[in-house]
This record gives sequence, C-alpha cells and structure tokens, in this order.
Amino acid sequence: MSIWEKAGGGAPAERSAPAPLFADYFDGERALRQRVSLIHEDGVRGRVLRLNLPDGGVVRWPARRVRRLADQVGAGTTTFGLSTGGEARLVTTDKAAKDLVLALDPKAAGRLPGPALGRRALVVSGAGVACIAALIFVLLPALAGVLAGHMDPEAEQAMGDIHYDQTRTMFASFGGPLQECRNPAGQAALDDMTERVAEGVDLPYDLVVRVLDDSRNPALNAYAVAGGRITFFHSMILAAESPDEIAAVLAHELGHVVYDDPVRHMLQSAAAMAVLSVLIGDVTGGGLIGGTAGAALQSSYSRTAEVRADAFARDQLTAVGLPPSALGRMFERFRDRYGDTEGLVAHFSTHPQLADRIAAAGARGDPVSGAPALSDRAWQDLRAICD
Repeated sequence: MSIWEKAGGGAPAERSAPAPLFADYFDGERALRQRVSLIHEDGVRGRVLRLNLPDGGVVRWPARRVRRLADQVGAGTTTFGLSTGGEARLVTTDKAAKDLVLALDPKAAGRLPGPALGRRALVVSGAGVACIAALIFVLLPALAGVLAGHMDPEAEQAMGDIHYDQTRTMFASFGGPLQECRNPAGQAALDDMTERVAEGVDLPYDLVVRVLDDSRNPALNAYAVAGGRITFFHSMILAAESPDEIAAVLAHELGHVVYDDPVRHMLQSAAAMAVLSVLIGDVTGGGLIGGTAGAALQSSYSRTAEVRADAFARDQLTAVGLPPSALGRMFERFRDRYGDTEGLVAHFSTHPQLADRIAAAGARGDPVSGAPALSDRAWQDLRAICD
C-alpha cells in the first residue's frame, strides 16, 4: 500500500485514487522554479522519492540521502536537499507533501549539513594569501628599490626634514620634541669627524649630522633618514669609549645613506601600509601617514641592508685611516651589557646578531693606520655637545 493511500475496506481497485502531491523543484543550475509531482518508489537500493518534471523528465532522490534545510525562509515552508551535496532543492508548503518526504526515511528530518570548506576554497584562499605576501615582501621591496634610485634629491631632502622633525617628537617622553644639541665647540668637532668619515663619498646633497638631547629618556641610538640626515642620540656618544667608535657608527649610517636605504624603507612601508589599509577597509588612509613615518624612522632595515652598511663602514673607515675594529669593539661591549638580541636598544635589536657583526668587523686586531677620529680635546667637546 502506498504511503498516501487511505486506510479502508474493499479491494484496492475500489479505493479512492490518492490526491496528487506537489512541490517546487530547483535544480541548482538555473534560476528556474519547476512544479513537480511527488511519487514514492521502492527501488533495489531502498526507497526513492521520484520527482516528475513538467517537461516529462524524472529526478530520483534516494530517501536515505534526503535532509531538511535548517534555515527556512518563511513559516510553513519546508526545504529539502541531498546530503551527498549539490545545490538542488525541493520546497513545499503542503503538509501532506512534507509528511510524505519525512515518512520515507527517519533521517529526512535531520538537518542538511552546511557546505564544507572544499579543496577549491582552500586553494583559492592559499593563492590569495600567497599573492598578498608576494606583493608585500617581494614586489613592493623591488619597486621601492627602483624608485629610491630615481627620486629627486630636493624631494628626498624635504622628506628627510619631515621625518627628522617627527623623530624628535616620537622619541620624546614628555615636554615637546627632543632638542638639538647646539654647543658650538661640540658641533665643530662633529663636523670635523663627519668631513673625515665621508671623505671621497659623493652624494647629491649635503650630509647633515646632528645630535639630540635624550637625557630624560636615553635611547642609545643613531639612525639615518632620507635626504642625507644622520642623527645621534647624545646617550650613544656618552656610551662610546673613543671617538673612533662614534666614527664607526657614523660610517655605518653613511652606508645606509649611500645605498638609499632610508628612502627605500620609507617607500616600502608606505606601499605595504596602503595595501593593508585597503584589505582591512581603511580606505580613507587614516593613520597611514603617521604609521608610515613611524616605521620609516625605526631603522629596522633588512638583514641584507645592515650587513651591506657594515661592509661599507669597514671599507670607508679603512680608506680614511680609521680602525674598522672600533665598530666591533662597540658591538662587543653592547653585547656584554645588553645581551645578544634581547634587551638591546631598539636600533640594534633589529640588526643581525651582534656576534656575527663582531666577527665581521674584526673586534680584535686591525692596526690603526691614521690619527684618531678626533683629538682628546675635540672628543671632550663632542661629548659635551649638549651642555
């Protein structure tokens, strides 16, 4: 006896014909609703829900695979699908049709599971992440390197002036920006050292070296920004044991200037932050300028850039008759005082491990081939530049 046949006496031929049951069928491929009649069949593999299409076609759903959708659009509407996947749906508002489907198999009352995260979604997501990573870490650095080599010197100087002023505010603890140290004798000593260290170096702008008074919050740092600006914090000069050590740090920062590292780093940071702003929805650019300047001023250059600047410092110091080992001696003392990578000041914590740099700089050994970077008197004047 069919599920929808009414119970009653008499021979089957004498019983009333069952009322047809209908539902709306969507094949999942077209935005087309088809009115289908529902028939129950007993197949060799179990019960089957047969859908008779308007064009005469037939769709058969194994009853054991039919499941109810959890999210229903309106009251009184029931939607069924197949647990085997696919987007085909059967929608009915007829209680008898719903009862027919549910009576075929108890599992039909269970909810149809949501679509699993398939291999295609994983591949697409992985490809998207890989493309973004390649853009930020490969393409943008390469493009920044090309642009840095073709930037107008006047524009680079203007950029450096802005970043220098932002630095003075960024490193200040309170009470306004850090003040420049203006002691005439100290500045004269610094100018003499700069002239000697930069001898033979050809730049499209004048090299400007300044000292900032960080006595309230010592930073023990030195850095370069665009436009040939190199800045020392006074605490760095006080921490040095000889003028040759400051000359070695100056030569290292000069290497960054020669290789356009500040400009390259700034352009790369700006481009990366622009991409990330779009990804997170901050298309207005809010915080982009300040964040870019902050990143550009931290001197967190790549490991390759730091090693290259060290190599430039060794060659340049040797050329002007100053000991390259001074850089290694300073690094060695900093390592003993602050550790190799942890606990060190921000400038050096982003650099390659100090042990490697000490070995490369030749901390013990090279003979001094010329006069010290400054006389004893000039060295004392430099140390007192903030007095």
